[in-house]
Amino acid sequence: MRFISWNINSIGKRFGELKELVETYKPDFMCLQKVRCDSGREKYVIDGYKPMFGIEDYGDNSGVMIFVKVNEDMPSLLQWETLPKRVATPELSQNGHLQVYESEKFFLVNAYVPFSNEKIEGAEEYRRQWDGAFRVLIKELTQSKPVIICGDLNIVHTVKDTCEEKLEQKRGCFWAWERENFNQLLKEADLVDSFREHHPDLEKPTFYGNFRFLGIGNRIDYFLISRSLLSKTVESDILTDFGTGQSVPLLLDIDL
Repeated sequence: MRFISWNINSIGKRFGELKELVETYKPDFMCLQKVRCDSGREKYVIDGYKPMFGIEDYGDNSGVMIFVKVNEDMPSLLQWETLPKRVATPELSQNGHLQVYESEKFFLVNAYVPFSNEKIEGAEEYRRQWDGAFRVLIKELTQSKPVIICGDLNIVHTVKDTCEEKLEQKRGCFWAWERENFNQLLKEADLVDSFREHHPDLEKPTFYGNFRFLGIGNRIDYFLISRSLLSKTVESDILTDFGTGQSVPLLLDIDL
């Protein structure tokens, strides 16, 4: 079973690249963040796929959506007739930060974690609250099924995930408290970073920003999976050469 996650940063601008990505890799689940489309999403049609989104998944910067492969041999990949789960505090789900859908064997979590922009008043406190509520939700989910979390999680986790001179800085993605929250999530929900488990020393960026032409950037996008799924994971990779945007897609293959 193949999953791809991508901070597409406007489906309107990169729909052609999205179709190329789907045609090339044929994922069962195509998870997008920063869709940047609050109306007219239904016009973005991909043959053989069902789009998954609701009004709660819209947002100025962080709207999310999922394309699920329609496969007669694999019915009910996701229970799309039911509402997706959300964090318990409604205001923390505004602007399309989160989708959680359930399948027979796992929960799929598609997330754009709020960026703790030090230049925006209240952004850091909002992120702190979100981290706590998100951790509670994920721990609750793992009580019944394994989870697969994908998306732009806006955290640089280790020195191997950055091209910066130092890991700890007083700005978004680099705060010490963000890293502590991330580690707490991994520990309490028994999650692992699938890419780092498969490639312990490989340094690959997921976000280039304005430096794509130099090939340097930071890893702020992840596939986090329940530890019980690690032995079933075939591959976890970052498609660093794909597309033209600031961010690149991530790929996860699991034998389920």
